[in-house]
Amino acid sequence: MIPPYIGLWLLQIFCILFPMVIYQSFFQKKIMKKVHQKVILSILCGISIIICMTFPVSINSNYILDFRFIPLIIAFIFGGYRVGVFLSLVLITYRFFIGGTGFYLGGLSMTTFFVVAFGYILPRSEKWNLIWKKFYPYVLLTCTLIFFALGTQFLDDYSFTRQEIILWAWFSIFNYITFWMIMYLQNTLKEIEDVSQKMIQFEKSHTLNHLLVFISQQLSSPLSNAKEMISLVKEEPLTSHQMFSLRKIESELNQAEQGLEQYLSILDDSKEKQIVWSFVDELENIVELMKLYANVHQVELKYSSTLEEDVSFKGDRIMVRFALINLIKNAIEACDSKGRVNICLHEMLKEIYIVIEDNGVGLPNSVLPQLGKPLPTAKENGTGLGLVSTYKIAESMGGRVEVESSPNEGTTFSLYFPKWAI
Repeated sequence: MIPPYIGLWLLQIFCILFPMVIYQSFFQKKIMKKVHQKVILSILCGISIIICMTFPVSINSNYILDFRFIPLIIAFIFGGYRVGVFLSLVLITYRFFIGGTGFYLGGLSMTTFFVVAFGYILPRSEKWNLIWKKFYPYVLLTCTLIFFALGTQFLDDYSFTRQEIILWAWFSIFNYITFWMIMYLQNTLKEIEDVSQKMIQFEKSHTLNHLLVFISQQLSSPLSNAKEMISLVKEEPLTSHQMFSLRKIESELNQAEQGLEQYLSILDDSKEKQIVWSFVDELENIVELMKLYANVHQVELKYSSTLEEDVSFKGDRIMVRFALINLIKNAIEACDSKGRVNICLHEMLKEIYIVIEDNGVGLPNSVLPQLGKPLPTAKENGTGLGLVSTYKIAESMGGRVEVESSPNEGTTFSLYFPKWAI
């Protein structure tokens, strides 16, 4: 036989889930400003808290059971500390008007626990790993249930009857199920939104690539014609100064033509080669090759790997080699003599990544957001397309490039590839 209080709890669960579904599926998409989103979340969670406390399951005249703490935890997690504190005051005030000695435990003490706990957790949670970020709300909910159950029973009659144990068991089960449903819904909708944004970004990138291919092809013909005209002019009698100027112009045109050909080969999706090759062997060969370049610049180049076994890679070997060589070359050139470049290969659950760290001049903070976009270069004989090409290569294989840098301290590039490409 289903206990009669289950119906009241199902009503409370509906009053929690329904506002959360509306918020997560509608308001988060339609309202762009974070401040307005937090106001809406405060209102919806506040309504859920009041409804839960208005239709509780009464243990006795002083103590009531409801799901008020679930919307409160949600408010702290997704709305931030200020939203959580505001709703804590709403909860305490409403519980005071309901009356009973349970106000001190279920209203004041438990709410104060959340204010203190989230005041400590929220500033530090950004540095936690993904597993602990998902796990800690359930720890708080468990502490709440245990503390509230023990406090209620011991302050009441210091004992648990069989009926009360069943009551608390059902209460705990419904708390966990409701909280899991809300967190699952939030995470699922967030993943869907992330995928949608990536698809939109991919379409933009794909369109831009075709445009860049067209522009590059249009520029190739004028460059070739200009080189032919220079060859004809060189056959005429010229002064040494004129000949020097023509050779300088010809060198610049060759540099531009090579840059366009290189960029076209990267942008042209039809040229991608899906072959399988040893990633570790390729990286070790590249490091050995770049050690010669590092010695010329008097820079120490070190390589290490945390992988326990070799991995095979499916993709264009030449393009991956180009991306790695470009990053290592940039790191070497950023260092002064006696500088150091460390390269390390790591493996994660879903990705492998290569860290290329130097102790060179570093990059200004204003430059970091622009990396991966065509920019003028300060390098002699540079095209400014090296990093653009590296970013494009990583993205075309489902990977990404991350960078951290501090002026006069050094730069760290991390090149990630998903394991589905391995």
